[in-house]
Amino acid sequence: MSSTLLEVTRAAHEDVEQLERLMVKDLQNDPPTAKDKLYQSHRVRNNIDTIISTTEKLIEIYEDKDNARKDEIAALGGQTATGINVFSAFYDRLKEIREYHRKHPAARLVNVNEEDEALLKEEPVIEFSGEEAFGRYLDLHELFNQYINSKFGSKIEYSAYLDVFSQPHNIPRKLKST
Repeated sequence: MSSTLLEVTRAAHEDVEQLERLMVKDLQNDPPTAKDKLYQSHRVRNNIDTIISTTEKLIEIYEDKDNARKDEIAALGGQTATGINVFSAFYDRLKEIREYHRKHPAARLVNVNEEDEALLKEEPVIEFSGEEAFGRYLDLHELFNQYINSKFGSKIEYSAYLDVFSQPHNIPRKLKST
């Protein structure tokens, strides 16, 4: 609809609900392989991140620091601070909505099921090195190189580094911040 604050709020709530339904649908499927399980986990995590960011925007809207939401609700009820005629406010709003739909004809109803299926089949971008085998193993070679090149690291073998890696408390505090 229109780009009013209440419409933005409604659309944000709808997006959150759609993402929740999509996550439920995705989690109901038991992936057959570890790779598919990893993709599913990343899709769900991406959806959660999107929900969190949308919810933060909704919180800002509901806090209404600039009183825009309060003014818009008052205008819908016919109460305006400037004493504008209720009918002229209604027709201005109607004109705004019609203009929006003229400019955005594609903003019509979308078939949600087809869109959901496409999102469920989506393979998220996951960055693993070749040695990590899609998250089954942990590749510490890059961290090992950083350690031996740091001020507190010494030239040690990789197997000795694996023992030292789990003991960051042995590194002096003043060297950690350098």
